[in-house]
Parts: sequence; C-alpha cells; structure tokens
Amino acid sequence: MADTTLLGWQYQRLAALDLPVWHSGPEGIVDAWPDFRGPLAGLYSALVQHPEPSFWLVVPVDMPVVPLDRLHRLIRHTQDESLPVAYSNAPLPLSVTVTSGLVDTLATWLDRPDGPRSLRALMSHFNGRWLAEPLADQDRCNLNTPEDWAEFQKVTDLQPGSSGKPTGDTGE
Repeated sequence: MADTTLLGWQYQRLAALDLPVWHSGPEGIVDAWPDFRGPLAGLYSALVQHPEPSFWLVVPVDMPVVPLDRLHRLIRHTQDESLPVAYSNAPLPLSVTVTSGLVDTLATWLDRPDGPRSLRALMSHFNGRWLAEPLADQDRCNLNTPEDWAEFQKVTDLQPGSSGKPTGDTGE
C-alpha cells in the first residue's frame, strides 16, 4: 500500500464496478480546452475521446472513500431515468447518460467565454436528479496534496475493496 499512488489505488478500487476506468491528464484524457474551463471541459473531453460508454460515472481521484454501493446507486438511477444524477449535497460523484444533446450542449457552453462551467448548471439544464439522501461527510473526504495522501494512508485501512474508513486511534 505504501508504494501505491492515489490514482493507482482508485484504479484498483473502481475496477470493482466492472466499468472502464480512465483519468484526465497527459497520459489519460487530455482536455480539449487547455486553458482549464472547469469540470465540464473534462467531461466533454472524456465524452469525445471515449464515446463508447452509454453513461459516464465521474469520480474525482481525490475522493478515495466514496463507497462503491453509493456509486452503484448513481449508476442505477442514471440507467433507469437517463438523467444526470448526483447526491443532494455534492455535484461529484456524478453519473450522466451520454447523448448527442449533452455533447453538443457542452461544446456550445465551452466555446462561449461566458458559458456555464459548473456541474450544477449541467444538472439544472438537463433536469438532473439530486438524490434526496446526501453523501456522508466522511465519504466526501478530499485529498489535495501528496502529504494529504500520505497522512490518509497512516490513519486508514486502505485496501481497494475496503470501505477506506479510519481505523486505530482515529477511527471508531
């Protein structure tokens, strides 16, 4: 575990969902707009570079403990309703059905200097479903630096199939 990067660990963990896993960056999905136009630019880039999936589950690499059952729930709702779906208190993770309308809308927004850039705008425009049940605070844990990851590994029993909950002196 000590030699595992956050990206590597997320790849292993998300493989349990039995879906293709990609990441953004120079060796992954490259943003079509290099001037960083926000999360919608990343989503657009993923949709056009990998158009095969019928839906996308967007999980930030730096959110390492979102329970897999909560991700499955997003997927189920997206497949049942063909709408973007997120938890009421967090626009990410997000599950979204791939349509030409979605791709065209994102391209239009991103081409405009004043176009919408937020996932909340996407949810509103496509009448997305905010699940009433919020994502628990501990499940929204966000790691932003290598130091955050190193500290997290010290206080957490991280195995790809585990819950990722803190153990020992810092856990329950």
